Amino acid sequence: MTENTHDYLQPEELDKLQTTLVEHMQESHSLPLDAAHGFLTAVAAHPDRISPEAARAHVLGDIAGEEGIDPLLQKFQAQLKRDLDSNEYGPLIMQMPREDGTMLPLPYGWCEGYAQGLSMLGEDLHAQALESEEVSARLSPIFAFMMYSEEQMFEPPDEAAHRAAVAELGDSAVWIYRWWLSGGSGALQ
Repeated sequence: MTENTHDYLQPEELDKLQTTLVEHMQESHSLPLDAAHGFLTAVAAHPDRISPEAARAHVLGDIAGEEGIDPLLQKFQAQLKRDLDSNEYGPLIMQMPREDGTMLPLPYGWCEGYAQGLSMLGEDLHAQALESEEVSARLSPIFAFMMYSEEQMFEPPDEAAHRAAVAELGDSAVWIYRWWLSGGSGALQ
């Protein structure tokens, strides 16, 4: 079965979604796109706790009624879910160009969104995740980035370790997603 390309956000649609979310962030409490991606990832396995509609409303904040934005976010959310299910997932990580021509990954928004989603699932699921040694190990890189000071965000104390931890985020998110789908207990292969 071939998927319809209309089910995927086109670059101009992604730009419109990102621009709208960022423009209204302060007054509407919408999430920037990287944080939205992290949040939607964390809650994807739990439509019984946070429906897809409620998750989108959280991302949009007070701009939930903005014309044309919810359908774009709905496509974004569906694409994210397909990526998680097909193991083609990668977290949306902002990149900062540097004077030497390299790019520094800035995973903080995605990590913040993921942590926010995890905490919104309820204390029982949050505790269940943290009680599992395997899940805790996979959450470590996510929470580690939230410990950076503001100055460390743009000048990581150990750049190699920073990049290695960023590289773990996607696999960790997919593993945790599958762990939840399997009932949130036991080990996954």
